[in-house]
Amino acid sequence: MEELELLKNDWNKNTEDFKEYSDQDILGMIKKQSVSVTKTLLIIGVVEVIIWSAYGYIDGEFPFIRIGLFTIFFGLIIYWFNKIRSGESSLALMKNILNLRKTVFGYAGISFALIIFDSLINFKHNTSDFIRGWKDGQNGTHSDTVNLTMVNYIVFAFILAAVIYFLYWIYKKTYGKILSDLKKNYRELSKAE
Repeated sequence: MEELELLKNDWNKNTEDFKEYSDQDILGMIKKQSVSVTKTLLIIGVVEVIIWSAYGYIDGEFPFIRIGLFTIFFGLIIYWFNKIRSGESSLALMKNILNLRKTVFGYAGISFALIIFDSLINFKHNTSDFIRGWKDGQNGTHSDTVNLTMVNYIVFAFILAAVIYFLYWIYKKTYGKILSDLKKNYRELSKAE
C-alpha cells in the first residue's frame, strides 16, 4: 500500500537513512496491497448488489440472474482472496493475482453485457413504461395505455444509450481501477522475480 509507493518514490534518492528491503519485505508489501485491492473489490461488489436489488425492488422484478452472478463472483473473490493471503512464493502470488484479475474482468464484462441485453430484449416494454411515465408526469393523471410512435422509440433509445454509457463509465472507473491496480501488482512481482 503506502509503504510500497514510498519505496518506489525513494528508490533513486541517495540518502544515508535509506532503509534496505529484502525480497521478502517487498513481497509482503505487494501481498498487503493485493489483499487491500481485493477487500475494495468485495466492498464495491456488495454495494453493486445492493443497488441492483433496490432497483429490482423499485421496478417490481427481483434481479435473480444478477444476484446469482454476484454469488458466483463473490465465492470466487473469497477463494482468490484466501489464496493471495496464504500464498507464500512470489510465483504463486503472481498466479493468484492474474486469476483474480481474470475473474474481475469476466464479472464486469458479463454484468455489463446483461445490462445491454436486458435493455434490448425489453426495449418495447421499457419504452412504453418510460413514455407512459413521462405523459403521466406532465398531465398529472394515470393512464394504462399509450400510443408509441417512432419519435418515442428514438427518444428512448437516445436516453437509454446515455444511461448505458454512464454505467459503462462507472464500471470503467471502479472495476477498471481495480484491474489496473492488480496489473500493477503483477508487474511488480514480475520485476522482483
